[in-house]
Order: sequence, then C-alpha cells, then structure tokens
Amino acid sequence: MASRASPRFSIIEVARKAGVSPATVSRAFNQPEIVHPETLAHIRAIAKRAGFRPNRVGRSLRSGSTRTIGLILPTLSNPVFAECFEGAERRARESGYSVMLTATGYDPAVESAAVQGLIDHQVDGLILTVADAARSATLDDLDSAGVPYVLVYNESSDHPYASVDNRAAAVDMVAHLAALGHRRIAIVTGPLTASDRARRRLSGARACAKKLGLAPLQHIAMSSHTGSDADALKTALRGKQAPTALFCSNDLLATAVIADLVALGLSVPGDISVCGFDGMRFGALLTPPLTTVAQPSDGIGQAACSNLLAQIHGQPPQSNRLPHCIVVGGTAAPVRR
Repeated sequence: MASRASPRFSIIEVARKAGVSPATVSRAFNQPEIVHPETLAHIRAIAKRAGFRPNRVGRSLRSGSTRTIGLILPTLSNPVFAECFEGAERRARESGYSVMLTATGYDPAVESAAVQGLIDHQVDGLILTVADAARSATLDDLDSAGVPYVLVYNESSDHPYASVDNRAAAVDMVAHLAALGHRRIAIVTGPLTASDRARRRLSGARACAKKLGLAPLQHIAMSSHTGSDADALKTALRGKQAPTALFCSNDLLATAVIADLVALGLSVPGDISVCGFDGMRFGALLTPPLTTVAQPSDGIGQAACSNLLAQIHGQPPQSNRLPHCIVVGGTAAPVRR
C-alpha cells in the first residue's frame, strides 16, 4: 500500500518541543538577529529533526513582506561583483532575508527590465549598480514607486550608495606612479557611457596629473570593460611621448593589457608599468604581482545590505564611503631613464 506523507509540523508543535512560545519560534525564523544564539540553535535543531519549514508564502501574504531583496549587478564574470554579492547575501541571510540575483551586462535597457521583474516578484528592496547614477531612468522609477534601494560602486549626491571614493582612489594611484618617476601616464578604460565609475577614475587621474605638473593624461578607450585591444595599445605607444605607465580602470582589464603588451614584445614592468583597480585576489598570484587600488568589495556589499535593511525597517536612506588602499605589486616600477 502507498504510504501517506507524514503531516507537516506546525510552529506550535515546534514551540512545545523546544519549550518556548510560538512567538519565539516565529522570531527564530523571521528575526533571528533578536533571538539569543543558544535559543536560536535549540529551536532550529528541533525544527530540523521534525522536518519543519516555515511557510514563507503564507507569511508574506499576511505581512505584506516577502523578506526577499533583489541584487542587480553588471556581471559575475568580474570577481569584484561576485565578492559584493557574497557580502550582501551573507548580511541578508543573517537577518532572515533571501536574495534574488540578476546581471545586466552593462546594458541600461536590461537594468530597467531587471528592476521591473524584481518589483513584480514583490522584493522588499533592491541593491544595484547602474551605468550612470546621474542620468538613470531606473532610479527615477524606483523613487516614484517608493521602493527602497541602495547603489553599490556608483556614487551619487541624490541616491543612497556604498562605494569607495573612485576619484580620490585614482588620485592616489597617479601620485604613486609619479613618485616612481613616471611623467607620462595613460589611463585605460572600457566604454565610459556604461560606467560612471570609470569616468570618476579618469577625472581623478587627470586632476592629479595636472596638479603634479605631469604631461596631460592620455585616455585609451577599449571596446570592452575587461578586454584589451592590441592595436589600440600599439597606436598609443608609438613615438617619443608614449606613456611609460598604464593605469587600467579595473584588474581584469589590467591583466588583459599585460597579456597584449607581452605579445607585442614588451616587458612589464621593464619596458612599461601597468596597474589596475579593484584589488582582486588573483592579482597577487600574477608574476609579478599586480599593482592596484584595492577596494573592499565584500564590505561594500555588506554595507549596502545593512543600509537597505535599515530603510526597509523605516530608517532614512544613508550612504557609506569605504576606504581604499594602494597595493604595491611588481607590475609598476621606477621609470627607466
């Protein structure tokens, strides 16, 4: 005979077995941060043995909250965004929230569609990176709809965000290169229309070069944010006024540029110095290790999620500017005279 499935345990039965009130069991699953750790572990152990799972669908219908947040990032192929996701997801999980993730491929049209899709799923709020925070119709839509959100990596005077100071970080890197004796520096970026972060880094680098009396900063634009173009590099490196150092707007782009330079017969840093931006862990594994601006991507994700959760619970929007630092590797060396 076919066996019948055992009846699903209720929250009251879990409370009885745990020796606590049903309200405490409810808090253990819905607001675990306010339950004593020993009590929380005890309740969850009993619930696990009993096969109890909270009915989140029913709860969301009753409370009007899904305890889910949306996370919209340009890509996960760049480790900087993967680390941000890990930080945000861990912080959300600690507070009993789930995360729905989508990637936009740096496309503003996809950004808009992704936001609408997550709103349709009744997320309680959003963490997102947009192409241009100053001109984002997506952010205007969120403001109109009253949906809480926090930007990551974008900086804005009009929208809450978690980021480093991209302009100041670029200033510090150009100053570091200048201290190594470099007078002719070029910055390498992907399409500026799809990354206001790259524009801020370019602005900071140019301002620092001007302040220090260096040659006007050259800009080498690539068609991809993380891919190099050997022909563009060859053109930029022609002539007596060619740059002696390349500052790339992210670490993946820096590694791609180094590969092309080596293919062109150049030595890094013997013939030309190269540095990046992000501080990805793989940079330390290169030979020589990558010189870069390090930003705390995991911390950016955590800070954004904490700010979003505070908004969801009625607090005013806030912004966090996290610290950056220069990681001195071996790909940037004193200029050859």
